Amino acid sequence: MSEVVKLTAVDSVGRLWPVVLRLGEPSVTRVELVGQGVFGSIDDDYLARLLAVRAYLEERGQLLCCLGARPDVWPSGMLRQFENGRRAYVLDHDRRGGECEVVDIFAPAPAETVVSAAEQARAVFAFHGLPWRAE
Repeated sequence: MSEVVKLTAVDSVGRLWPVVLRLGEPSVTRVELVGQGVFGSIDDDYLARLLAVRAYLEERGQLLCCLGARPDVWPSGMLRQFENGRRAYVLDHDRRGGECEVVDIFAPAPAETVVSAAEQARAVFAFHGLPWRAE
């Protein structure tokens, strides 16, 4: 049995593209890009699958419009383990050390709030006060 998640992707000119994710159990994700074909990913947890989908879309100049693609959303290691990578924290300097909001990484997000995976990684490192490593 699989869960169907309907999202959009945004390209560099702001055009929105429909994206259908089929999240299979235990580790398969099938992504249907309307008019662009199908992509499959087999990964250990939901976050790894999301990152694979984002990489696929970013190679085509698109960003996935979901909460897991915002620069201020990322799981802790413990949350990732307990939730199989499905939920993540909203990183908030005002709530550091307190209870942070937890969100579904596949929930839709406005196009203007999402960034590339590399930009997100830099933002997460900065939030934790860590220097960004050159790639």
